[in-house]
Amino acid sequence: QISYLRSVDVFKNMHQDFFKYLKKFKFKGTVWAVPEGTIVFPYEPIVRIEAPMIESQIVETFVLSMINFQSMISSKASRISTQAKGKPVIEFGSRRAHGPQAAVLAARASYIGGCEGTSNVLAGYELGIPVHGTMAHSFIMGFEKEEEAFKRFIEVFPTGYLLVDTYDSIAAIQKIIKFKIHPNGIRLDSGDLSSVAPKARRLLDRNGYEDCRIMASGDLNEYQIHHLIRKGAPIDSFGVGSELTTSRDDPVMSGVYKLVAVKIPRAQDTTHYKTFYTFKKSPGKVSYPGPKQILRIIRDGLIKMDLVSLDNEKNIPKGSIPLLKKYVDNGNIVTKLPTLQEIREIHLQQQLLLPRNLRLLNVTQRTSPVTFSNKLSTMIQKIQG
Repeated sequence: QISYLRSVDVFKNMHQDFFKYLKKFKFKGTVWAVPEGTIVFPYEPIVRIEAPMIESQIVETFVLSMINFQSMISSKASRISTQAKGKPVIEFGSRRAHGPQAAVLAARASYIGGCEGTSNVLAGYELGIPVHGTMAHSFIMGFEKEEEAFKRFIEVFPTGYLLVDTYDSIAAIQKIIKFKIHPNGIRLDSGDLSSVAPKARRLLDRNGYEDCRIMASGDLNEYQIHHLIRKGAPIDSFGVGSELTTSRDDPVMSGVYKLVAVKIPRAQDTTHYKTFYTFKKSPGKVSYPGPKQILRIIRDGLIKMDLVSLDNEKNIPKGSIPLLKKYVDNGNIVTKLPTLQEIREIHLQQQLLLPRNLRLLNVTQRTSPVTFSNKLSTMIQKIQG
């Protein structure tokens, strides 16, 4: 890697000491972060890094790429699973993800956000996420008769779900009944699901298939699932792919990484520092100065307010909960990191803290519970002044 950097033209004037530094590089900074799975709001600092300037800049791109992508997918999964009202949602989107690596990260993030599992077997293998799947249209089309494909599939996967919409959903269910095939469930992947699902349920129930579950898929998102639940569609679970792993309607989380303070050793005493605060003033990209903390205030089991304050403020609201916790000190992990299952549980508990107005599908910026402390607001005004 270092040899490659030496060969890049843009580095041709770089002093050789820089490459020697990179060879021995080890991050020695301190990292505070909001525990993964925690619900946060716009304009809140979710990670704070204190390190020599070069170290903080080297890690910038990696930190942003990991946080932005997975936070976006987790947020989308949380919205989708919330609208499912307790019915399982399975992440089905690996084929539409932005590459194989993104597919595994999307499966991880979706699981944290509330999905019950994933169709990505590699994510199951590497991360321990429950894996689920049904069958492919191509498998069915590889047989001369649809019912033959169903029989062969159930022989191998007796608890599997049969995909019934390759040709005609209702006709396929009739074949399942006629040939006494007993799947654990069927999957509807197209059509007007609010109309097809009731027809499928009635047909199954009339013929002794009351225990056969119905899964719905096919470019579903939180709005369509909300509609299906509100209409009372007899659907037991949902498979969500493209809309989830790409967050199609809002495919970028614009998390930023900004310098907020610089410590300079005093000339006569290098054990003490002079600190000056910085912030960005560009239109639409304003940042806020100083290392900060989020103080969460909960009343009656719900989030009442998040107060963004400077990290050294003494006058803080009684009973408020500081969200940013120290995970790395001098380059060493100092807090036990939770398992993926524990992170998921954190998020599911966090969902219960959201007031009703923040659970709505169309939440606006005006409903955000975030406010800034008087000290931070005064500092902003002073610097701007």
